[in-house]
Order: sequence, then C-alpha cells, then structure tokens
Amino acid sequence: MATAAEILVLRKKLVAATSGEAQKPAEAVEILKQLKADVVATDELLRETKIGVTVNKLRNNDAKEVADLAKELVRKWKADVGQSGSKKTATAAASSTATSSAPSPAAASARTPKSPTPKADTASAAPSAKPSTTSSSAAAPTNGGSAASSSATTPAAPTAPLRRQSSGGPPRTHKADGIDFAQGEGATGDKTRDKCCELIYDALAQDSGAPSDLIETRSRALESHVWEQNPPPGGTANYRNKMRSFYLNLKAANNPGLREDVVSGEISIVQLYEMDPKDMASEERKAENRKLVAENLFKAQAAAPQQAETDAFQCGKCKQRRCMYYQMQTRSADEPMTTFVTCLSCNNRWKFS
Repeated sequence: MATAAEILVLRKKLVAATSGEAQKPAEAVEILKQLKADVVATDELLRETKIGVTVNKLRNNDAKEVADLAKELVRKWKADVGQSGSKKTATAAASSTATSSAPSPAAASARTPKSPTPKADTASAAPSAKPSTTSSSAAAPTNGGSAASSSATTPAAPTAPLRRQSSGGPPRTHKADGIDFAQGEGATGDKTRDKCCELIYDALAQDSGAPSDLIETRSRALESHVWEQNPPPGGTANYRNKMRSFYLNLKAANNPGLREDVVSGEISIVQLYEMDPKDMASEERKAENRKLVAENLFKAQAAAPQQAETDAFQCGKCKQRRCMYYQMQTRSADEPMTTFVTCLSCNNRWKFS
C-alpha cells in the first residue's frame, strides 16, 4: 500500500503528464494504473494528498483511456472509503482474538499445578512476556482461569466512524467537516452566495462518504454556474429560485441517486442546471406524478352523452348499418331533438333533426 508521500509524488507526475500543451497520455495511464494497484483510499488519505480531486478532473480528459481509468478509479476509491470503517473494525477484532488466544507464560503457569500460584510469582512472570502479548498477559487470570475466559471479557474495538446517515450518526454538514465558504480561494465575498454554497454542500454531503474537498468543489461550481447564468440585477430572482430548487431536490431523503451522480460527476454541472425539477425527482416521485396526472385527467373529463348502437340508420359513405347515436336538444324546446350518428365501420359522422 502506497504511503501519503509516495501518493504526493505520483500526483505531481500525473499533473505534469496531463497539463499544458505537451500532454503525455501514455504516462498518465501508467500512473493511474499504479494508483489503482497500490492505493486503498481512506477519507484521511484523500484529504491529505488531494489525489481524489486531481483524478476526478481527468474524468473529462480528451484521451479516452485516461478518462475511463479516472472514472474507474473514482468509483473504486468511493467504495474503499465506504468500507474502510468496517475493514478496520474486522482487522482490529481479528488481531485482538489472535493475541488473546496465544497463552502467555503467566497463563501457562496458572494452569499446571493444583495449588494456586502465588501472586508474587505471577507478577514476576509478567515482565518476561513479549511486548506483542502485553494485552493478553495483563488480561490473564491469576486464579487458575483459562485464557479463553479472559478473551471473552475483552472489550471489542471501537468502530471507525463512517460519516454516513445510514450508519445511525448525524448527517454530514459543512460545519461538521470544517468547511468555511467565506474563506479560501473560492470565496465570493457575498453572504448570500456563500450561504447558497453551504446549503448545496449540506444537501450533497448528508449521506455521502466522498472527500469533503470534492463535495466543496462541486458545491462552488454549481453556485458559480447559476450565478453566471443569472447575473444581477435582472437575474437575482431567478438565481434564488434556481438555488432553492436545487437544494430541495438534492436534499430529498428518497433521492440519493441524484446526489451520488452529482458528486461523482456522472451528472455535470451544466447538465444539472438544464434539468427541470421533474427530471431531478426520484423514480418514486416520478411514478406518483404520473399517477396524479392520470387521475386529474380522468376527473377533468366532462360527462359524455349516452350512446346506443342501432341498425336503424345506414351510412351514406360505406352503406353499413352498424351505427351509434345520441340525441340532444340543440334548438328551442318546441323543436325536435337533433340526432347525432356515428358509423362504427368507417367512423363517418352526420346529424339530422
């Protein structure tokens, strides 16, 4: 597994191979393959090296092989970050079990004779234990108990925190991640714009395991694009409406797919801006909307006149006698009713009174 220093060196080489006019796609491919093979991503590692930001920018690279590898690498690291907590817990539990199952000299001396070992002997035997078994010898019973009982009472290792709402913890926010949109290179100097960036960050990060710098970049990019498309003073109202719509759709609890696609870059900022609110809705919401439209259409239909089928009339067009008709009073009350006839064979229509 590559260290942070090695990743920083690879990051500099990757930037040099993909920037400027003299790009080297072949060299970039080799570096990406090395990163894929040697790097197991964690949230702390991505924060320290910022390699995730560099690789994510290559998803739209002109070289198809570079772009495909970058997309594959981003997906792999997302999975690594999501599973890092459970892997650490399993490793800690396995090492604790293996250590406690190895009998220490103090435990062996406690099991052999029937007469209890004096406390002074136990204390003197403890320092002779190897450093790797310090936790086991400290937990070994002095009253002749087995090592298995001591391992059963050993507390489990704490679970590494995963900042995901699904794990039962609170949702991620810009405050919890230590992000200040009023400071740094991307600061706008406008309180309203900075507040909009914070809202978009909170919506995207609430159940995400992606690095905070990546979510910050996406939040600033979305706000900046909306601002550019709706410059003040004429576009101020539309800017507020757009940002409110994005926030409400991105933070919806039943719409995690949209958040994931925006953070990962599957949906670009330009594509997201062009989407209608109905396009951003979840599949469940779209199904509910279609059902409501069908119900409203049914309720909006006016009552149609009752029709009856008869052979009393002959169609003047196809000469058939399969017709439907109904009658309505279209003139004054002392005038006869008007009969409307429809031929069921050729759909010819006529009326008479």
